[in-house]
Amino acid sequence: MENNVRIQAAEVTRLLQADPASATAGFVEFAMEYASDNHQLHRALVLKLNYSSATDPRHRQQLVKEMEGLVQSISDLPEAELPVHIEEEAPNQSVVATPKIVCQTEGISKTFRKSGFNLANIDVSFSLGEITGVVGENGNGKTTLFRILVGELASDEGQIRYPYIQQDLPNQEFDWGAIKQEIAFISQDIPKWFGSVRDNLHYELAIHGIKGQENDDEVDYIIYRLGLEEHQNKSWSQLSGGYKLRFALARALVWKPKFLVIDEPLANLDIKAQLVILNDLRDLANSYRYPLSIVISSQHLHEIENVSDNIIFMRNGEVVYYGKTNELGKERDDNTFEFKTMLSLEEIEKRLAGLEYYHIENTGQEYIISTPLHVTYNELLAKFLAAGIEIEYFRNISQSTKKLFV
Repeated sequence: MENNVRIQAAEVTRLLQADPASATAGFVEFAMEYASDNHQLHRALVLKLNYSSATDPRHRQQLVKEMEGLVQSISDLPEAELPVHIEEEAPNQSVVATPKIVCQTEGISKTFRKSGFNLANIDVSFSLGEITGVVGENGNGKTTLFRILVGELASDEGQIRYPYIQQDLPNQEFDWGAIKQEIAFISQDIPKWFGSVRDNLHYELAIHGIKGQENDDEVDYIIYRLGLEEHQNKSWSQLSGGYKLRFALARALVWKPKFLVIDEPLANLDIKAQLVILNDLRDLANSYRYPLSIVISSQHLHEIENVSDNIIFMRNGEVVYYGKTNELGKERDDNTFEFKTMLSLEEIEKRLAGLEYYHIENTGQEYIISTPLHVTYNELLAKFLAAGIEIEYFRNISQSTKKLFV
């Protein structure tokens, strides 16, 4: 660990000397990973911001020297004071690993008598450093499950535990009040707030008991981390939908929860904003300093699958699939593809005469075709082109939850 810090420190210093304008981002990332306290991290952020606004070459040169000095200060820390992560320990060392399961449910059920809806026998777990995507049509239990996970709704049956959170509680007792202090929930409808982004973040930390210089440091950190520098003094009405969501994330994360639950965050965002938010979430889950478990629901299946370690597919209040995203469909008996074309189903079937396939279905929005396993993506697309079928859209959904929808 210590040698790794030294090597990275040398590289950051070299880049600062060669091209400081481009190296400041790497300088901050180095501080985010290895700084021993928030004051060092705060100093790194301030130096970067000052450098970006400085115009006098001599002032910039002085700031670069200060950055180099901070890098040296961080890398010179004794090994015992460096941030240590269990996963980085040598495999032959005798280390008692801390629990990584943040939340675990066993047989969770909930019945709503008026509607007759039933959430039935939910057995799932959520681990530190992982993103779990929850998908399924509306009205199938996603939000109900989320409300139970965050303590807003009591289940009728089953148990829910928070091993990673409870390990820090006295006698590891189940205390909803203490557990909720480590859980952040962002609902689909983000409530309106008043004042500026920055003032709200200061307030959020204050109500969690974080005040003074530490409060300032943490606000600076999360504003930088989520790219809110240019928007920190704006009000609710001045922010776009994407930045309102970023603010909601900042407010949820500034006090460093261990469990983040987000219900349909992508619903009102354009595709560019969706990708930015999902990449932010992936980075946050992987954070060395403050890793957390993230649970997120969405109707944007492919985008969620790309960022999730695990997938839960729900139908009629039950879990139809729960497992690693990359293992979905591994044991399948066929390949499944979706495509769009202006041709009718009858014309498609006529032109594909001679192609080995099981069936084609018109879902109303696109076509779904099922083929034997040996018929590959490239082979099928070549067949379409050879048959003169003009394709507007083509995707392999053999290992996607989209297949479970159809």
